[in-house]
Formats: sequence, structure tokens, C-alpha cells
Amino acid sequence: MAARERAVLVLEDGSSFWGWAVGAPGKVAGEVVFSTAMTGCQELLADPALRGAIVTMTYPLVGSTGVSGGAEAPQAGGLVVRELCDVPSHWSARRSLAGFLRDHGVVAVEGIDTRALTRRLRERGSMRGVLATGEADVAQLARDARELADPAGRDLVREVTAGGAYLFAEGPGPRVTVVDCGVTRAALRLFAGRGCTVTVVPAGAGPEEVLATEPDGVVISSGPGDPRSVPYLVETARRLAEARPLFGFGLGHQVIARAFGAETYRLPRGHRGGNYPVRELPSGRVYITAQNHGFAVAEGSWNDPDLVVTHRNVHDGSVEGLAHRRLAVRTVQFRPEASPGPADAAHVVDDFLALLRRPA
Repeated sequence: MAARERAVLVLEDGSSFWGWAVGAPGKVAGEVVFSTAMTGCQELLADPALRGAIVTMTYPLVGSTGVSGGAEAPQAGGLVVRELCDVPSHWSARRSLAGFLRDHGVVAVEGIDTRALTRRLRERGSMRGVLATGEADVAQLARDARELADPAGRDLVREVTAGGAYLFAEGPGPRVTVVDCGVTRAALRLFAGRGCTVTVVPAGAGPEEVLATEPDGVVISSGPGDPRSVPYLVETARRLAEARPLFGFGLGHQVIARAFGAETYRLPRGHRGGNYPVRELPSGRVYITAQNHGFAVAEGSWNDPDLVVTHRNVHDGSVEGLAHRRLAVRTVQFRPEASPGPADAAHVVDDFLALLRRPA
């Protein structure tokens, strides 16, 4: 048996976690975060909301379902797991996760104590880190991690948005234009599957360009990074809110909130996984939701009395949804496309589409 190559993850605080290389050889630096998702690793890695991040999976065995055909290229920079299954068993599997990682240049490590790593990230918050294969100077990697620029200061949306406008689907239902901040195909299919004509425009499109697509409603999608780094999107949302019914999810929720004067803040550990309970305040119902974000809206930080909280995170009480009493504006922090994750809350898309069908 060929000797296995060592790999190490080093955090900015100097802590190191040794294991075995299972992805592409090399070195990657980025924000180290953790996800509590139990499956759906290929969808998680492809989510633009994780652009450049090093993702730790808290579930101990990853890759048992392999990678299906048509998998999208990863956006995450690195992957950390306790154990990687290299012999997948699933009817849709076309290849192993390890082979997929190597082919796409994703550095990955298995065999480390992910419980200890997750505990450190929970206690101290998400940190910058370096993941490297082969022989490594831990002290130098720690210095490299500390010198890494905070990704929150970068406009990551510009790196993941579409290069131009395109028609995703045509249907007999409402015309919906999606402002692509890093939208997933699963999210677009939510609207297409409901008969909508779906047009996608890049995040840099101004209000005039969005309205030129003649939408019945506009959606600002999920995406990566700090909403404070995309002021152009906030201005676009501010102007669109008065012109068309407007819906935002993920980063789109935060962008629209800022358009109404709200402040946003960095969560200590982020919300990433497929098992976050959210209470819908009008009905009192609790839904299990998929989430993938590191920032949240500060409750009570806006002055508009018509902007009200509609959903709340059961774990930490953070704002998970907003609605405007006067304008047709709705937002949710969670991810209705549930990829990966439960589809409990997909009905929020139907609620928004109902606004589009109301008579003038």
C-alpha cells in the first residue's frame, strides 16, 4: 500500500490539526467554518455562499453517497472531515467525493478530531486558517493565517455572480427576475418549478436594467460575504422596493434590510447546516431550515415602523425574516431551496408569488 500524504490545518491562534490528505495537493487559506449538515456535501461545496472558505463537516462520515452526475464545481477552498468514504453507495453516485475534490483542485484532510476543531470554533468564533498537504512549518502557517486579509472586507459577490443576464426558464406563471448574488441552480428551480418565467441578471445590474426585463416580481438571492461590502446592491434594493414586489433570501435578506436602514453584524460562529429551527411568528409554527451565512440583521436597528419581523431563529433569537406592511417586500434569512437540507420552508416562495398574482 502506498504511503499516505500528511496534511495539516493551522488556525490563526496557532492551533494545529494533523490528518491525511484526501483531496488535491497544495495549500489553501481562508476562513475556517463548520457545517452541521449530515449529507449533501457536493451541494454544500458548490454553494457560492462558501466562496473560498475552508469547511469543516461536524458529521463524522462524509462521502458515503458519492457525487452525482452534473455536480457543479466547488466554490469552497478546502474541506475538513473526520472520515471520508471513498466507496460510495447510492443509486445516483457517479464518482467518489475524493476524486471529485482532486479533479477540482480542492485541498482536503481527513482523520483529524473535528469535534475538537468545532469546539474551538464555537468558543472563539470563525477564524482564518491555512490547510496544507505534505511537510509543513506550523509556525509559519499560523503567521500566514494571521496575515490573511479578513474575507468580510472583500466584495465576494462580484466573484460569483453571473457574467451577464440570461433566461433560465420560461413558463405560464409570473415573470420573476433574480439578481444573482451567488444564486444556486436549486433556488432557480424553485421558481421555475412553479411555472415562473425566470430571468437572471448579475449583481451589478442597476434598477433600470432589472426593470427592463419586465418582471412581475424581483428576487435578490443568497450569496457570500458581508452585506456592508455591497452598497451598490443595497441601493438597487432600495429603489426596487418601491417599483416591484421584492423578495430576498440569505444575503438578499440582509441587503434588503440594509436598504430600509437596518444594521447588520457578524455572527460569532455563523449558521451553517440543515437543521436550524425557525419560528414563523404570525402562525407560531416552527420549521427546520437550511442555512449558510455568517452575518445577521440587528433587530430594532431600523426606523421604518412598517418593517416587521416575521421569523425568528429558535436557537439564538436572531432575525430570520422581515415583511413590510405598506410595500410588497418579504425576506427570509434561511435558504428555501434546501440544497442540502429540509424543504419545510419552501412555502415562503409561494407566499411571495401570491403577492404577484394579486389584482392591482
